[in-house]
Parts: sequence; structure tokens; C-alpha cells
Amino acid sequence: MVIWRKLTGEPEQDNLVLDEWFAKQGYLARDSEFDLIYVNGGNNLENLKTPDALWKVRLIEEDFHRLMFEADGV
Repeated sequence: MVIWRKLTGEPEQDNLVLDEWFAKQGYLARDSEFDLIYVNGGNNLENLKTPDALWKVRLIEEDFHRLMFEADGV
């Protein structure tokens, strides 16, 4: 799953809105639906995981930068 959100510049508020949206969608109860969740900006979705949850959260910006600029052996 990819979550792209408009960030306000206030990380605590941005995280609260994301956490509430994530819970409202029921993703916490259906944790097997996604293996990997990409999110723009800092977040605390990993803190919402239950002990048996298998999904992982990745930052879009970090993976984008790594994939765009890593050397491919040249």
C-alpha cells in the first residue's frame, strides 16, 4: 500500500491524522492485507502494529533516493 499525504510541517499533528485514518480504515484489524506500506514523511505506524503483525513501513523518500541514485556497478 502507498500512502501519500499532504504534510503540514507539524509532525505530531501529521502523525495523529495518519494514525486515526489508518485505524478508521480498519487496517489494524486486517493486518494480513498488506506486507509493505510506503508512507511519505516521518510517521509512527510501526508503533500501531500488534505483536503478530507482519507488515513493514517504509519511507517513500528514502527508498526513492536509494533506488534513483545508487550505483549499478558502473
